[in-house]
Amino acid sequence: MKDTGVVNIHGKNYKTVAKRVDEFRKEYGIKMAIITSLVSIDEKSVVMKAEILNENQITIATGYAEENRQASQINRTSALENCETSAIGRALANFGLAGGEYASADEVANAIAQQNEEPKANGTRLNFDEVRETLEAIDDEQSLADYGNKLKIKNPHMTAKQAQAISQMFNKRREELKQ
Repeated sequence: MKDTGVVNIHGKNYKTVAKRVDEFRKEYGIKMAIITSLVSIDEKSVVMKAEILNENQITIATGYAEENRQASQINRTSALENCETSAIGRALANFGLAGGEYASADEVANAIAQQNEEPKANGTRLNFDEVRETLEAIDDEQSLADYGNKLKIKNPHMTAKQAQAISQMFNKRREELKQ
């Protein structure tokens, strides 16, 4: 069976990052570049940035990704690699190679895998990728506040660490909306 680079997850088709990189290379060859850089790394998480540069070395699209090392079995050993792939996928999506759905197949599969894992000891399961994607789609402060209230109601037992991470994401999005 031939690998098409398209994955059907819950009835929606998603292109893998590998497929979109291949399409990018076929269209632009070496005229344009995909550059990745490590933003931060520690024992808990990895943050990567991917940039797409045109032939004049001007950044024309970026993508950031964060991976929690404890989020899945794969991330326990390969968080850096997963993070880089996700950042590249987001940069390609911002460039216009989203493949019909903004999230990559890899991100969606990762989110589903996280949802299928056993709940944490305190009974909460919080999907940070889903929160991040929802925040990115929000375009006004009232919707941002409404979503924040919904999260608090839906996850009343989130840990202090989870609440802090969510708060940071909300503050970042709030600042972006003010610009």
